[in-house]
Amino acid sequence: MRNSTAPVLTFGLVLSLLVASGCSNGDDDSTGGVNNGSEGAVNGVRGERVADLRSMEDELAYVRRFADSVSMNDAGHWEATFENGIVMIYVPSGEFTMGNDALTEDVVTGAAPAAPAHGVTLTHYWIAKTPVTRGQFRAFVAATGYYITSVERDGADGCFVYDFDEHGFIPTRGYTWRNAFEHVTERHPSVVITDEHPVNSVSWDDATAFANWFAGETELPFRLPTEAQWEYAARGDDGRPYPWGTAAPDGTLANYADDSFDAVFPETGQSIVHHGVDDGYAATSPVGSYPAGASPVGALDMAGNVTEWVYDYLDDFDASGSALTDPLGPVRGDVRAAKAGFWAGSAGRFGQTPNEIVDGHNIRADGRQGDEPVSADDHLGFRLAIGYIVR
Repeated sequence: MRNSTAPVLTFGLVLSLLVASGCSNGDDDSTGGVNNGSEGAVNGVRGERVADLRSMEDELAYVRRFADSVSMNDAGHWEATFENGIVMIYVPSGEFTMGNDALTEDVVTGAAPAAPAHGVTLTHYWIAKTPVTRGQFRAFVAATGYYITSVERDGADGCFVYDFDEHGFIPTRGYTWRNAFEHVTERHPSVVITDEHPVNSVSWDDATAFANWFAGETELPFRLPTEAQWEYAARGDDGRPYPWGTAAPDGTLANYADDSFDAVFPETGQSIVHHGVDDGYAATSPVGSYPAGASPVGALDMAGNVTEWVYDYLDDFDASGSALTDPLGPVRGDVRAAKAGFWAGSAGRFGQTPNEIVDGHNIRADGRQGDEPVSADDHLGFRLAIGYIVR
């Protein structure tokens, strides 16, 4: 959660071969082989398909070779379940309107603007049903000979955690994904954090390292979703502001700042708290705790709980609003994009108009945030994608 010059919330098969061969991007040594771009590309450039695309039937047959099971979910989309419990949802190729003309820089003062709205066409991909859990990340750390996360390395500033004396998020040495809420649970024993909760306090680099590791384990092109892939999976093609639709959050749909949050963090800015609503959790919640808040494809926790890293660098959208196909975002930058809002985020609780998004904190599907790729905050996590578009 570091300040930058960008608007920041202070708060396919070939890809797997690239990972296996140890290719690097030439800019970030810590991305574990993900190619982040090349000279001459422009903001919003279309990615290249890594292979001839399979039909849905052939894609399902292909993934069945590596998954434990493949079945249809309640939303009518195919799901593939893997040995470690990660469930991936198949998202067919499609078109949608990304962003929101009303969410300009003047309106969204603490995050990145989502204007202008623009058409996006996406090649089929898979998106994880839930964020990666602490237990799944723990297995990765052990399997890799105890991977050292960004905040554990020499010279790191420390993990951003809530400071009860300063009433804000402060970089603090000694806190990592293992114990980021230790000071909270000691003060408030009712707050319980288990391995079923989403992993947090991991950087973009850490999330990418996990994706590269899992790609090697499964022989599938796992990666972080692009911002467009994430948003399409969250809101579908009907322009809804939240994954579940247009209804205001009521405590059964998402984990965000409400009465349970306020009971533990009462000194936090009251403008973000939705009084009279209780989602049951002061901090993070076990993944999948709000099935009523599922997205059109059946993905869970795409609003609140943890903000999720996505692949792209963060920058303003092209002012022309031109339509894009398989956008990958800017070629390079200082800040990586993130989506979803989090457990201390506002829902724009009085309605869905842009002016009711307060303090830049929101759990809208079209909301845009970002942070430095080495930053690790107690509200930052990630989910995986399987994608066939690379630079």
